[in-house]
Amino acid sequence: MLLDTRAPGRSPKIESRVTSLLVLYGMTGFSGLIAEQALEKYVTLLVGATASASAVIIFTYFLGFAVGGLAAGRLLKRGLVRNPLRAYAGIELGTGCACVAFSFAFPTAMALLAPLQNLITGEFGKYLVRFVSGCILVLPIAGLMGASFPLLAQALDDADVNAPKRWSLAYSANLAGAVMASLAAPFLLLPAIGLRGAMWLCLAICTVVAVFVQVRGGAACPVRLRSSAGASGAKWQPEGSYLLVASFLSGCVFFALEIIWIHLVGAVVGGSIYAFSWMLTSVLIGLWAGSWIANRSKGIRPAKVFLLCAFALLIQLSAWPLAPALFAIAPAWVSAGFYTRELFRLLVACVLIVPSACSLGLIYPTLLKSPQINGEENAWFAGYLSAANSIGCLAGALLSTFVLINRLGSELSLKVITLILGGLWLFFDLREPKHGFRPRLVTAVLAGMLVWGAAAVTWNWFYLTSGASMYFGENTAAWAAPSTNNPAPPFSDTLVFRDESIQGGFTTVKVRRTDSGASFEKSSINLFTNGKLQGNDDQTGMVQAQQVGTAVLPSLFTRHFNKALLIGLGTGHGATVLKQLGFERLDIAELSPGIVRAVNAEFRHTNHGVLDDPTVHCALEDGRNLLLTSRDAPYDLITIGLTTIWFSGATNLYSQEFYQLARRHLAEDGVLQQWVQLHRIGPEEIASAIASVRSVFPYVSYWGYDGAGMVLAANHPLDPQATQRELLASMLSRHGGLAFEEAQGLMDRILQGRLLSEQAVDRMIRELRPVINTDQNRHIEYATPKYSSSERDWAKYNVEFLKQWERQGKIK
Repeated sequence: MLLDTRAPGRSPKIESRVTSLLVLYGMTGFSGLIAEQALEKYVTLLVGATASASAVIIFTYFLGFAVGGLAAGRLLKRGLVRNPLRAYAGIELGTGCACVAFSFAFPTAMALLAPLQNLITGEFGKYLVRFVSGCILVLPIAGLMGASFPLLAQALDDADVNAPKRWSLAYSANLAGAVMASLAAPFLLLPAIGLRGAMWLCLAICTVVAVFVQVRGGAACPVRLRSSAGASGAKWQPEGSYLLVASFLSGCVFFALEIIWIHLVGAVVGGSIYAFSWMLTSVLIGLWAGSWIANRSKGIRPAKVFLLCAFALLIQLSAWPLAPALFAIAPAWVSAGFYTRELFRLLVACVLIVPSACSLGLIYPTLLKSPQINGEENAWFAGYLSAANSIGCLAGALLSTFVLINRLGSELSLKVITLILGGLWLFFDLREPKHGFRPRLVTAVLAGMLVWGAAAVTWNWFYLTSGASMYFGENTAAWAAPSTNNPAPPFSDTLVFRDESIQGGFTTVKVRRTDSGASFEKSSINLFTNGKLQGNDDQTGMVQAQQVGTAVLPSLFTRHFNKALLIGLGTGHGATVLKQLGFERLDIAELSPGIVRAVNAEFRHTNHGVLDDPTVHCALEDGRNLLLTSRDAPYDLITIGLTTIWFSGATNLYSQEFYQLARRHLAEDGVLQQWVQLHRIGPEEIASAIASVRSVFPYVSYWGYDGAGMVLAANHPLDPQATQRELLASMLSRHGGLAFEEAQGLMDRILQGRLLSEQAVDRMIRELRPVINTDQNRHIEYATPKYSSSERDWAKYNVEFLKQWERQGKIK
């Protein structure tokens, strides 16, 4: 049974009342998680997709929970809520209505709040404005959600005044609903109904809950009317302070860990929206399992709980760098299908996270079952506990986001938290009476094992950042690192740079050496983020050529060279080419500080120190947010070089609303270029991306160069001019070190790569009617990860598919 509400000696009628309330609160958990995911995606459109900006949503969400729980608790304590069940129904209906209203009001609110980000200069000032903006948007909904728990707790107490508190059962029911929502949201709900549809679904669920309570609540769960004086006479018990502190610490430790887990999942499990959904599912499954165990147990000693938490986290600490091996050795049939791949990711996430989450999940429900809160009319205290736990979650999120990961790194942070949990175990264990030598010896041995284990674990960054999860071990170079005991592979990688930050994840630079027969010779320096290749210095390689192409191709159609924007720095070579082509000012938006540091440290020989140029301005910012808050003169060129379209959050730069924003910031004769890959993507998704651009720009074409796919868009016809070709060739010859004839040849090769003319694009869209990707449906985010395996040569297949539309025009 998912929830066991049976109690010996209770009448079936009472148990039916309790079960009804728990089912209702499970539905609240389902709708609450759907709303939280939708709110997160909405608000990142305003504050940006950076990790620190995205954390705004987490902070405001838990702040709202705390405010709502505390407010409801105080109202109950003062006896101002005469019928908590009907108040719960009203809260649910208000939450659903607020969600739908938010989805319609958000575009207007974003337009009003976006300019405020420029009011205060500096990173902290901008973050403060974003936090205030997040509070304005999210706090009302989160506050309503937070108020539901103490009201439901009071209704449960009223259903059977002589029974022990069932608050922990309500918590488990809410978690069970959230688990179901986390499984259904990425596969079924959000791809099918989009963000606004998800908000309407929340309203529908909340309405069902409210109607059930209003129609049957009075008969099913009669309430006791309280006098204001009687309720307000509730006295504060000293034990309550200890429970509130424990609730705060529980939330703080757990959510500090959850932020670290989110950070690690991007490197170990994958970077798609599904991978992050599975992390959330694993956390919720662990929490629910912990609450289920706590509800089934008569009493759990705190010392044992903290000991279990410490050792579970120590085992997890050892497993993180080894987990990618599971993807490298996965059977072929697993990697062959989308659903089997994603279920395998979920399995790996559960193996990594569920044991620790389960052990930590024992703490909060144990507090809700504390004997100190039984036998009193004190459901108001449930609101205080919920508020303390939410404030703890907020503190833990702040600690991880701004201190632990950036200053200590995730490895050392996990070790510190493990030892803190071990210290809590010792504190409670030493308070318990012990007789004889053996119990003290066991305690000493366990403490020694915990300290030794934390000190002995050292992460292998080759394994951790191998990227095996992305393509299920297709590139296993990291696992073939050279050693004296193993024969040399056909190539070997040496890690020469590593950086870890909450914003950029794990940034590494590896020198690849190939086997020349007698020895290994250096062939390229490669830049990776979370194991995903971002660029290299191989002048003859495809990746380097793609960076050149994304700079040269749009410049062939650009009529002025005053100002350009590059979204995505890569190795910096593309930025160098743009400067060599003659752009007077270049703005760069790059999310990862690690990439900026790597570019300066390891790739200056290819980018010629372009970031030192006073006319080049690099902002550690989300490209969309930079445009959203920009007040500068329009750009003559906006070029977007994201390396993977299916990364979580990338859809923000592929939506109709983004192209409308970009068009407003382009000069009238400016050009937009965007990298839309040909490999590991289906033709329908390429058509969707192109159609989304075409829904905004009147002239759109699609090009291929050295395996890269590129969309060009403008307000004017995209006809290359011979004079422009000669001008750019001379600029590259003068500043780029190329012979004039070599530069001309480069131009010719690029111009030969057109796959779809403007007329062919229109024919394709007219006949296929592809889905237009919007901020609401986020089609690309959910559709493109389905092609991440290599069961087909998608690049070749897509080129042939696209060429048919060009051939139709020639036949006619």
